[in-house]
Amino acid sequence: MTDIQEYTARFEGSDGTSLFYRNFIPEKERFQVVISHGLGEHSGRYGHVIEALCPMGASLWIHDHRGHGRSQGKRGHVNDFDDYVQDLKMLMALARTDKTDQLPLLLLGHSMGGLIALSFVRQYPRHVDGLIVSSPLLGVPKPPPPALKAVVRIMSVIWPTLSLDNRLDPSFISHDGDEVRAYEQSEQVHCKISARWFSQCMAEIEETGGSPEAITDPILMQIAGEDHLVSAPASLAYFDALTVADKTLFNYESLYHEIYNEKRPDRERVLADLKQWVAARYL
Repeated sequence: MTDIQEYTARFEGSDGTSLFYRNFIPEKERFQVVISHGLGEHSGRYGHVIEALCPMGASLWIHDHRGHGRSQGKRGHVNDFDDYVQDLKMLMALARTDKTDQLPLLLLGHSMGGLIALSFVRQYPRHVDGLIVSSPLLGVPKPPPPALKAVVRIMSVIWPTLSLDNRLDPSFISHDGDEVRAYEQSEQVHCKISARWFSQCMAEIEETGGSPEAITDPILMQIAGEDHLVSAPASLAYFDALTVADKTLFNYESLYHEIYNEKRPDRERVLADLKQWVAARYL
């Protein structure tokens, strides 16, 4: 990314939490992309997306969610899932600052960030020009037993910051061993969720996942067919239930969860699909 300028700074979230973000500027800005990352990771893990979109004229804005990366907050904890959505709204407003030309604004969300992005568009229709979600968290492959869910929901009230292991197996993020090792060795990656996060996330999956008719913006869904971390069938069912006319689906049957960080041939195919979808609508 030698020809792409990167800036880093902070902004205050919806409740004053200090949030770290990165901004990547192309030589000639033609459209904007705000990225919402996944659970436990951070804004520094989207290099392949940046390298794909910036040469097309995209300026990219990526923040570390509260409780993630270089942002403030207890690791993996959120008081209300909507805090993520409001933080994202503030970053999008920041991206729009001083923009006299109304450039197309796209929102890209991965995994938990995909759920956040879908929730944002559900609550704020027509706020973006297009929506992209990869491997969104609309369900899990092995739902927790009802008894465990009940216990954690009780703990979310009496001990909301109780930390739990998210039980995500890093070996299933990608078939690329280098990507897996980088993930495992990163000091900015964590494996924590709180009891409140769990209850809030399950409620958001039910609300947003159950409201596909609320999506009115053009949407691209890119799904990892061999996903062991989120439920691919839940994403496919959600796509089928979407009522928006402009909807596009790519289901990569043999790929793991992080489709943008897969081995080179597969990754390049995924990124080519992303670029083609963007170019056909916004360039």
